[in-house]
Amino acid sequence: MIDRKKTILITGASGMLGLKLIDVLKKRYKVIALYHSNGQHINDIMKLATDIGDAKTVTALKKQIEKIDVVIHCAAVTEVNKCELNPALCRKVNITGAKNIRDLASFYKAKFIYISTPMIFSGERGNYRENSETKPLNLYGQTKLKAEKMVVGYSNTLIIRSNPIGIRPPGAHPSFIQWFVERARKNESFTLFSDVVINPISTQTLAAIIVKIIGHFKPGIIHLGSHDRVNKADIWRYIVKNFPKFSVPVTSLSVTKTEAAKIADRPKEMWLNVAKAEKLGYRVSSWKREVSLVLRDLKI
Repeated sequence: MIDRKKTILITGASGMLGLKLIDVLKKRYKVIALYHSNGQHINDIMKLATDIGDAKTVTALKKQIEKIDVVIHCAAVTEVNKCELNPALCRKVNITGAKNIRDLASFYKAKFIYISTPMIFSGERGNYRENSETKPLNLYGQTKLKAEKMVVGYSNTLIIRSNPIGIRPPGAHPSFIQWFVERARKNESFTLFSDVVINPISTQTLAAIIVKIIGHFKPGIIHLGSHDRVNKADIWRYIVKNFPKFSVPVTSLSVTKTEAAKIADRPKEMWLNVAKAEKLGYRVSSWKREVSLVLRDLKI
């Protein structure tokens, strides 16, 4: 159903999920995009360069935007090491930015969808439910958890936790699947994590579910992902089948043994229980299908 009278605001609109949401939602609604950089990749809709961590900048949007019905808050500093090395920036974007956007949603009495992460959990056991105990290991997870606790102060809020996979635009840090594909194309040896377990969901599937959520909005928390789990080493093995000429060795290593782990701790078991989503009728599929959807976007 097309409803041009309904306005959707997307933050982090030039990111991996934001761009996919724009592609899907602009066919149905009026979409407004807030972005920090790489705005050249956003086309055919209203777009506004915005520092969400600056309250005055966000407040000024009220003079530019007549109405907002739904806010989807994707913007965040998500690179774990970058958060540890730039704590002030991490807190400004992930906590203060979330507060500013929540306040904007409240001003318009809009539905507020906050995109969160499994990194709010310790990663000791996986299979996390919506009400499982939280215990983030790094600053990124800590800031996302603090933002979660803050945004639910607005009663019209839905928190979505997921392990999204997809593609990022040129000029941005590549997603791990893009990085895998680049190594395969160049026949380059590398080291990969053997013990990071996720149940990924493609940005395409996630965006399609968010469309349904907008139509049947209910505040709370929901976990979205594939119905099965996989470690990143097996994702690599699935991808490299598309590159029969790849011939160099690849080393498997625990995430705790990497150079990156010296900067920030990484949870290992990051897979989410998606029983609630299935009960609500949101279709989830296998991790192989979700990876295949990303590969299709990469024309592989």
